[in-house]
This record gives sequence, C-alpha cells and structure tokens, in this order.
Amino acid sequence: MINTCMKLNTQIDFAITTYCQARCRSCQRTNPDTGEHNDWLTPTHMSYTVFDNLLNKIPHNLYAAQFCGELGDPMMHPKVTDFINRAFEHPNLSHLAINTNGGLRTPDWYTMMGEKYQNNLQICFGIDGMSHDSNWKYREGVDWQRAMQNMLAFKQAGGDTEWHFIIFDWNWQEVEEMYNFSREHDIELVVKYNRRMFGKISDENKIKCDKLLARMNT
Repeated sequence: MINTCMKLNTQIDFAITTYCQARCRSCQRTNPDTGEHNDWLTPTHMSYTVFDNLLNKIPHNLYAAQFCGELGDPMMHPKVTDFINRAFEHPNLSHLAINTNGGLRTPDWYTMMGEKYQNNLQICFGIDGMSHDSNWKYREGVDWQRAMQNMLAFKQAGGDTEWHFIIFDWNWQEVEEMYNFSREHDIELVVKYNRRMFGKISDENKIKCDKLLARMNT
C-alpha cells in the first residue's frame, strides 16, 4: 500500500487552523486527562489574507500542496472552501491533499468539491473503525456515520479518495470488514499500526493482525 499523500515530490503543508472537534487522547493538542486542548495551544484560524499573500510569494514551480497540520482539522476552518479554490488559482498547482477525520461538513459539500476538482483534489479520511463506538475510542468527538457518508460522497463524485485506518488494540479484528468495504467502494486504503502507548496493540494481537493483513493483501 502506498500513501499517495506522501508521493508528491514538491509540496507545502499549510496548517490553516488549530481548531478540531475531536478529542484524540494521544494527539499532542489534547490534554489526555480532560480531552480539551492543552493550555499552551490557542485555537486559531489562518486568515484568508495571510494565505493569499503566501501563495503570491511562492514560486510558480509549486505544483502540490497539502492542508494537514498536526494541531487541527482543516475542515474546521470556516473558509476552507475559499482556501481550496484559492490554492487552485496558483499558476502551476495541480494537486491539493487534505487530511481530515471526516466528521465535519456534509455529503453535499464533498460531492460539490469532488465534482469540481476530481483527481486534482485528494482527501485522506482518518477513520479508525467500522462502527461509531469503535472509531470513538480514539477519535472521540467524531460522528462516524457522517464521516463514512462524507467519504463515500467524495469518492462517488470523482474525488481522489484515501481511507487512512490506524490499527489499535480494539479495532484490529475489524480489518477484514474494513478491507471488504474499501474494495466494494473502490477506495484506496492506507493502513498503519498505532505506535503510541494509548491503545497500542499487544504483541499477541499484532501477530494475529499481521496474518490477517497478509491474507487481505493476497
């Protein structure tokens, strides 16, 4: 499996917001005791003017960009649509990748963006379960049903869609179901093990999961 978000030879990652509706307990923005953002973080949205000025200063050989950021979800930005449209106005930019937990905005919005930009816009959906309860164990605060609907809407509209699935000790047994769903809907998968202590898979279960992954990839 190849993470096409990382295949781009030249790209700039714009952290356009430090807001996020999720309370992922091992995320560096989250206080693991309260689930709220850490005191040192001031939630902020990048202004459109700042973004516009940055793009004006970037050389014309930039052909790929990313909205990811480690401290927020790009879909929380109230002007994310304007940011996307502005990015594609850059003379040579032909590819924009966005990482999101998927639970923000609506299927209609994803359909609109998929139809408009097709494979030039890639959205990587971080969804780590095949049910709301399973996904919530890490992505606390995320509406799983909405996230799945949004991902399907973007895929069906022609958008470049990736499903990023992190394996924890509580969801490894859902791997087969996840693979079957992705194949049914022709969604590219990027699967990786959680390396942090929160929810880290046990050695025993990892051996079982390795075998399951090997079988799914044959």
